[in-house]
Amino acid sequence: MKQERTLSIEGKEYTLLISDEPQALLEAKASGRAVLGCLDTGNGEGASRDFQGIPYVVPSMEYVTEELLELILRRYLGLPWLIDETERLYIREFVKEDAENIPEEEYGKEEEIFRDPDKLEVYIKNQYGFYEYGTWAVLKKSPSLLIGMAGVSNPNLPETALQALPTLPDDLCWLELGYHIFKPYRKNGYATEAAKAILSYSHEVLSARLCAWIEAKNKASCALAESLGMEVVKVISDQTATGWPGAYLLYAEKMQ
Repeated sequence: MKQERTLSIEGKEYTLLISDEPQALLEAKASGRAVLGCLDTGNGEGASRDFQGIPYVVPSMEYVTEELLELILRRYLGLPWLIDETERLYIREFVKEDAENIPEEEYGKEEEIFRDPDKLEVYIKNQYGFYEYGTWAVLKKSPSLLIGMAGVSNPNLPETALQALPTLPDDLCWLELGYHIFKPYRKNGYATEAAKAILSYSHEVLSARLCAWIEAKNKASCALAESLGMEVVKVISDQTATGWPGAYLLYAEKMQ
């Protein structure tokens, strides 16, 4: 089975090949085309075939949606995926050009890769392409400005904190929320607005629940976490356990 689908992205039309034939997909990919593998097209043959080298494969045609096809084409074209749109913000994947728009005074260890165009390009390819989530750009709609970054990651926590996370059903996972609104744009509610959108996206798209690792004295971040329906599940004040001075709180979404 070979099927071509055409989509319009940012005013241009692009074609993608869907097939249950690995060789046809590899040849199309080698010629510079976007492809999608399908394990089962109804003939019972695809499930036994090797789709190694094909970045996106679905179990059957019923999983093929316009949204999925657009995502695959955007990955192929190197175009960012829009995570969400709120009343005042766009939350989207970073693009290489964003590196020059991060204010120098915001430059810190966590922002290093986002300030370097080449490092950011590698991050975009490896992080978004593999995980489909990561740190995203937060843009103000009017005027159009990059005002910060926010997103989710696999929890990077001390072992004692990881053990404190509530057990989730097998079809859910924990992701750690992080955000950084640049200094000129703080105290305007942008962090809360972005975080609420990311919470919804994590539930609906990523099948995840969120946790947050917050320094106890950061009252604003504690309040934000609580506004998202999180509660403290662990308090750690032992520097040998965290590697940082001061007390830290592990927030996690309340289990219903």
